[in-house]
Amino acid sequence: MGEEAKRREEVMMGVIGLFRKISWRLNLLQKALSSPLKTDWGGVLRGIFSSHSPSYPQPTLLREENGLGCYQVKEREVWFPLGFDPAFLDSMYEEIFVQKVYEYSYCRIHPGEWVVDAGACEGFFSLYALERGANVLAFEPVPEIAEALEKTLEKYVEAGRAKVFPFGLGREREEKTIFLSSINSGSNTVNRDFMELHAEGMKVNREEQVLITPLDEVVCDLNFPISFLKADVEGSERELLLGARETIRSYKPRLSICTYHLPDDWREIPRMVESFRMGYRIRFSGLFDHMYGW
Repeated sequence: MGEEAKRREEVMMGVIGLFRKISWRLNLLQKALSSPLKTDWGGVLRGIFSSHSPSYPQPTLLREENGLGCYQVKEREVWFPLGFDPAFLDSMYEEIFVQKVYEYSYCRIHPGEWVVDAGACEGFFSLYALERGANVLAFEPVPEIAEALEKTLEKYVEAGRAKVFPFGLGREREEKTIFLSSINSGSNTVNRDFMELHAEGMKVNREEQVLITPLDEVVCDLNFPISFLKADVEGSERELLLGARETIRSYKPRLSICTYHLPDDWREIPRMVESFRMGYRIRFSGLFDHMYGW
């Protein structure tokens, strides 16, 4: 390719990049204007005008054991399967411990409460809640990731403050196909629509059958009062909420639900929560990627 052609390509890529940035900001503003009373306007404005790209801490492999690796990210350690790419651990750490994306206003974790971590994956949110003095029910459907999670939370499990469940949460008890990403285990999903929508970014390289169970069934068996429900389950948030109706009606836990996996999640998930008629006060984060209810 000649120099002139390279310059034309660079200009074209710059124009495309600029268009995407403008389009993303306009879309964010449109969402905010359509739900003005539920919008964190300060966060929206920061999102529109911000050009900051955070620098993430890099995970360091400390040791290996039975197919699992112990990784250090800043001052914390987590176990994760060696067969999965650990590159996403740094961004997860940033979101949970630095940005604290799962808490907002009155939707916060308090000592002594029971917290549901749906989509626990590497376990950073579980650690975050446990370090805040709460107790955790952690759900992770991928067997080897659940095994690593059990090892990460071992001392809390032994102390009776954490329980790890090797299955996912949904509307009913069933087996479903999970699509496993070769580059970002945080995007493993049982939702085919989500997988097809993000196929290029996920690069699915394996499928497995995993167990899905309603949260209501688990909570009924344990009889634990649930105070906080975090759901980041890659497009299955609505199914999870439908399987948690009785838990929500019994305990009215504070809700921290991802709303960016499917294009209309930000509209449909609040509608679903409001249909439970529990009087939730609902707010979106500034970037409309999370819905909070209390």
